[in-house]
Amino acid sequence: MIAEALKGKTILVTGTTGFLGKSIVEKTLRAIPEVGRINLAIRASARRPAAERLEREVLSSPAFKRLKDELGEEAFARLAAEKLSVLEIDLGTDGLGLTEAGRAELARCDIVIHSAAAVEFDNPADLSAQTNLLGAARMVNTVRETGKRPHLVHISTAYVGGLIRGLVREEMPLDPGLNWRHEAAVLAGLRNPVEEESRRPEVLRKLRREARSKVGPAGTPAMARATERLREK
Repeated sequence: MIAEALKGKTILVTGTTGFLGKSIVEKTLRAIPEVGRINLAIRASARRPAAERLEREVLSSPAFKRLKDELGEEAFARLAAEKLSVLEIDLGTDGLGLTEAGRAELARCDIVIHSAAAVEFDNPADLSAQTNLLGAARMVNTVRETGKRPHLVHISTAYVGGLIRGLVREEMPLDPGLNWRHEAAVLAGLRNPVEEESRRPEVLRKLRREARSKVGPAGTPAMARATERLREK
């Protein structure tokens, strides 16, 4: 039923450099060979363009070993070239940083699977909000602006209930009791006061003591670098 429904369809998958996104792409290629096209939302990094990240961070993953073993390396490469395409998307930018060609390709998508998320526990709160909260909102808004209505699947992180206790049912209306726009505004405004707090003399003295206990008699430059790393953290 699923394979028939997705036959010939164009799918967009975000988060494809992560564990779950890779698994979605591999399973779709292997189990639904008649899928029309899979757009992988990947943004260029400081070191690599998006197309290179597809090769090095997605297709080289062990997640594709079974499919490569079944098809052979050459047939797998042909399948990937035929079915997969990079769509450069930046969830931290309004409009997702799409070019006109990128917006046109987004409008052609029948299904959007949004699995991108920042899952590191020690990420700065404002950066996590940019991806997990505002990134999802930007995705929805940008899709709406195309005038199309693709089927949208959002895969949330495990920790989305805030301080809510007990059973949280996924029933309409989905109201967690939080104003997400207010939460986003609060998180976006955290960086400056935290930065200012980190530069107070008493805080810096504490960080220098902590750095000294870690680097020992390594000299002033090493100590300064260690202190700065602690301050940034």
